[in-house]
Amino acid sequence: MGIDVRTVSRTALEVVALVATVTSGVAAQAPPPDTVVADTLTRPPVLLEPIQVNVARERSAPPPVTAVTVDPERVRRSQAADPYLMLRDVAGVEVHDQGQGPGFASNVVMRGFTADHSADVLLVIDGVPVNLPAHGHVEGYADWNVLMPGSVSSLRVIKGNGSPLYGDFALAGAVEVFTRADADGGEAYLGSSQWGDVRAGISTGRRTDSHGFYVAAEGRRNEGWRENDDYWLGNALLRGWRSMGAGRLEGGLSLYSTEWNSPGFLSIPEFNDERLEQAVDASDGGLSRRATLSGRWSFPLSHDQNLQVTGWGMASDYELFLHIPGHSHDGASGAVVQSGEWDSRLGAGARIEYGRLRDGGDLTLGVSGRFDDVGYEHAATFRRDPINPEIELDATHAAGAVYGRWRRSFGERLAVDAGLRLDVVRHASTPRVVNGQPTGDATEVSATNVVPGPKLGLRYALSDVLSLRASSARGFRSPVGIIGDPTRDPYLSWSHEVGLTRAFDRVELDVALFRVDVDNERVQDPITLRSSGAGSSVRQGVEGHIAARLSQRIGVEFGGTWNHARLSAPYVDAHDDHPHDVFSGSPLETSADTLAPDLRVPGVADYSAHIRGDIGLRADLAAWASWDVVGPHLPIGEPGLETQAYSLLNLGASWQLGPARTLDVEVVNILDIRFVELRSSAYVSPGMPRAIRIQMRLGDLGF
Repeated sequence: MGIDVRTVSRTALEVVALVATVTSGVAAQAPPPDTVVADTLTRPPVLLEPIQVNVARERSAPPPVTAVTVDPERVRRSQAADPYLMLRDVAGVEVHDQGQGPGFASNVVMRGFTADHSADVLLVIDGVPVNLPAHGHVEGYADWNVLMPGSVSSLRVIKGNGSPLYGDFALAGAVEVFTRADADGGEAYLGSSQWGDVRAGISTGRRTDSHGFYVAAEGRRNEGWRENDDYWLGNALLRGWRSMGAGRLEGGLSLYSTEWNSPGFLSIPEFNDERLEQAVDASDGGLSRRATLSGRWSFPLSHDQNLQVTGWGMASDYELFLHIPGHSHDGASGAVVQSGEWDSRLGAGARIEYGRLRDGGDLTLGVSGRFDDVGYEHAATFRRDPINPEIELDATHAAGAVYGRWRRSFGERLAVDAGLRLDVVRHASTPRVVNGQPTGDATEVSATNVVPGPKLGLRYALSDVLSLRASSARGFRSPVGIIGDPTRDPYLSWSHEVGLTRAFDRVELDVALFRVDVDNERVQDPITLRSSGAGSSVRQGVEGHIAARLSQRIGVEFGGTWNHARLSAPYVDAHDDHPHDVFSGSPLETSADTLAPDLRVPGVADYSAHIRGDIGLRADLAAWASWDVVGPHLPIGEPGLETQAYSLLNLGASWQLGPARTLDVEVVNILDIRFVELRSSAYVSPGMPRAIRIQMRLGDLGF
């Protein structure tokens, strides 16, 4: 592209160092040490969090399940390469980075779901779902790079499908994000790494009693540590709000664009020989663009009643080119050929929600809907040029839901949280080309699924600081391949949880036992894209989190999951039960090996853990260390084998150089461990070796 990125990176590092030198002598009023260290511990919770019946941007109270709330300051301080790894950094969630560029979604794992391309975890930003339905690569495809970390005002991770607000794709859980609707002045950051990566962002805004706005933009130019691993990415966000009588109107526009090159997946012999940096083919890569417009109107109907109306529209398209192991144009196994995909879509959705807070309990009633119109193509390609068109189709996704939630405390100890959700989902597909052959006068194939989802949660206060909770909820997810075969039944799951929470002045403890029973499940290989047929499985285990403030300057936290995930019925051939599947016999979906019952669910680690410690060395300097552990798992497509466990140690520090000037430095994988982020069908995505990152954050810029 005519730009020496490594030179730009060195220049960026020099600029950061110069700013650090100039600002280090500026006198500043340092905040108290406990605010420098990191996140402060939350206060002991009341039995039931009240629902806010006003016009403020308040989230609904979480259901009585495991939920993690992340301090936005920790999000902004993270220098993770992308939002997936940022979630691993700030919330300890298990993540397997696909490493094929920002538009090639990675895997976020919760409750034992492999979440291929994060499809089992619903990401919602300002009320707008990010997951894409009727998607040819994988149903529920979620590109989290539309999230700009510097704009986050709140982030919460809800484990399981216990929330009645969410239906499709919240099988393993949901991540709720709200972005800033206003600001008081300008902020900026500039960061770089030893690999030649440059990242920068700038924002400004205004806040008054009656209105406010927020404008932000970020750009990234990554060289990457592997060959053909470079990309550029840009995000822009405009948000604002205004009081309208007793109500509040807010909305925003977000823009996202990226273009990347992909290094491809390595074979096991290549990884064992430490040939980690080589690329499969220089023509692998892609591009992605998305624009989202959203609005929300909230106003009180009375002193104890509130109405909220949310609407959004979205347009996106992407192109993906990647050499896929295990496929060839003539059907030979073990070959590696380039696969091309094109997805273009328009989508819109709305939600109307009524809330009431009275002595008889908190009541929430809502209706929501969504419609997506999709054009999808798949072809065998050579250096991005189609040579064998295989699939071309038009698809639509229409979904509607009604839901209700009632919460009430009985006395000073018992609280009930009951909900019911009814989802109606219709998929339709019109194939134009199937297995390379035009269909002529194509006939639309459609099907509608109705899924009731009861939710029930209980919380019992054993003492002022100790509470017991229990929940049981039904959830669903549209299945892999439904874009080609709308008649496929949705995944159905029952999630159960029993947990204990203890919170007092300096220590928070939360531990939970969980079990998830799943029917109609399919396993898709994230590398070869082959899919098994429907089966059932059981995930069960224990999950815990503890955070302690040992002193005013020292804080520690530990989170971990042990998961016993097993098949309870065999997966069958992918197509015997769906003779009209347009993907049958194509590289996108062919029958994987039949998986026997009592076998471990592939792609799910037996255990994972996240340990972190923060220390305030002095009023203007804080340091931290984190240790992530990921246990062994059974690779998809390799029955009888097991991956090796690995752990990563990261170190970092934040130095306040003056008023609203902070220098962040971190060393990732400081022991330079060679590990596998993802493994399937004897191919791997290698983990990143040791890297040094540096970032300067500036605030109160006066614009």
